[in-house]
Amino acid sequence: MPSATRLSLCVRTIPALLAIVLSLPLAVVAQSCQTPEQGRFSQLRKGMQDWEVMTLLGKPSSKTPAVTGKDGKVVSPASWNYGDNLSTLASGTMFKDQPPPENVWSVFFGPDGRVSGWRTPTWEK
Repeated sequence: MPSATRLSLCVRTIPALLAIVLSLPLAVVAQSCQTPEQGRFSQLRKGMQDWEVMTLLGKPSSKTPAVTGKDGKVVSPASWNYGDNLSTLASGTMFKDQPPPENVWSVFFGPDGRVSGWRTPTWEK
């Protein structure tokens, strides 16, 4: 293959490869920012098990463990969160002892592992 043809092929191929490589992280981020399907969040019921929530809403974008105070009492229950963005994911990673942010959908679980409540984002109210 002549070198001019090889160069032409490289000039056309490299931008296409770069576009593919750079779009993969965006696809991952977009997937993690998904919100619950319209109307599904309203089907939550207290006492549901985690597998029922997973079936109804899908995989959460993040999970927050229960936070207990020095006296051993639960300050903030464990939660599954939906609709996280890069900011809420970063905050959750840095401040693990904080409750979930108010701008995501959250499903709260009691000590028995069953749904004890839920919250819609503050902007949706």
